[in-house]
Amino acid sequence: MKISIFGNSSLGLLSRLVAAHIFGTLFAYLVYARFTQLGDVYDPEFYEVFAEGIDSLTSTLFTYGFYHALGPFLPGFLAPMAVGIFIAIVTWLAFKDVYKYLSRKLFWTCNLFPHFLVWSGSSSKEQLVILSALIIINFAAKRSFATKNLNISFIFVIFAMWVIYLIRPNYFVIYFVIFATALLSPWINKFVSRQLSVGVWVFIFSLLTFGVLVYLSFTSKFFSEDVVDFMMRVQHSFHAYEAGSNRYGIQWNDIYDFLYNSIWAIPQGFIGPTLIESLSKPIQFPVFLEGLLFITILGYLFFKLLQLAFKNRVLRVYILPYIFVCFIIIFMSYPYLMFNYGSALRYKQSMHPTLIFYPLLILAYYRANHFVKNKIKKIPDEH
Repeated sequence: MKISIFGNSSLGLLSRLVAAHIFGTLFAYLVYARFTQLGDVYDPEFYEVFAEGIDSLTSTLFTYGFYHALGPFLPGFLAPMAVGIFIAIVTWLAFKDVYKYLSRKLFWTCNLFPHFLVWSGSSSKEQLVILSALIIINFAAKRSFATKNLNISFIFVIFAMWVIYLIRPNYFVIYFVIFATALLSPWINKFVSRQLSVGVWVFIFSLLTFGVLVYLSFTSKFFSEDVVDFMMRVQHSFHAYEAGSNRYGIQWNDIYDFLYNSIWAIPQGFIGPTLIESLSKPIQFPVFLEGLLFITILGYLFFKLLQLAFKNRVLRVYILPYIFVCFIIIFMSYPYLMFNYGSALRYKQSMHPTLIFYPLLILAYYRANHFVKNKIKKIPDEH
């Protein structure tokens, strides 16, 4: 009898996701923490001192306060483990209706990336952003491609949007676009989506980009001092602390350096360590291989989305603005991924739900609607 972990059972899917995230927390605290600092570790005494000197709510204060509130009931790593279980449950809620329309190997590869399990299972800003992001994309997929009715879950979506805005404001725009297109989907499908060709969308994005650049060139020093100042502030935020994963000697003199460095820093930021860095520190070589797999899957998913956008006029309004905003935000904030590859591994997890899971959901719902519409009972494997 052949046993496979890639079954179709809904409860089986939930149990496997929960098991994976429990393992992620245990691995994070019992193994991974021995090699590096692990997130915003909950410390009651430190929190009390830290909170006294801050008058306004910040992302760090909110994160510490969240785990501080759970501490008396769930001491140690039980608090992040509980949040990790909620992440597993929301992932299950998002995918359970369309799981059978997905490639099992692709789905589980996307869920079992080691660093995703580590940072979704440890007390950190990333864990809270991942949970909030999954709530948003679950709402977006259901609203856009299944039921159109709003219910009590909408309140949780609004709160999740606020959490992301507080903790990762540079990524908030991407989640806002996903949320807005889903919220307005009944009207978008009726009045917009069937009217615009791919060429019109490209023209709109080009015009918007050109307009923003012209505005910035006339109203600020964006093309000179502002960009350099931004790059230097980000660099200092990493180099102010001694770390074995820091990168030094990266030149930042003008905006052309910003454009030039983006060519290598964006893909490298999603990979993590370079080949040379991983060979000089062999413990990082598996991390390098994980990064190569991540960026390969990322490229595959976005390629499939673009194919679908050309093929399906209705879905263009959900796909093309999303891809455009993803590119712009990643381009503007990529320095956070390049000065320290250890931090890059952590920061990119905040984007995992929107860069990996949301494309998976769009492709799954398209495939599900295709088979239901054509009354196809036997679902062939997707490769």
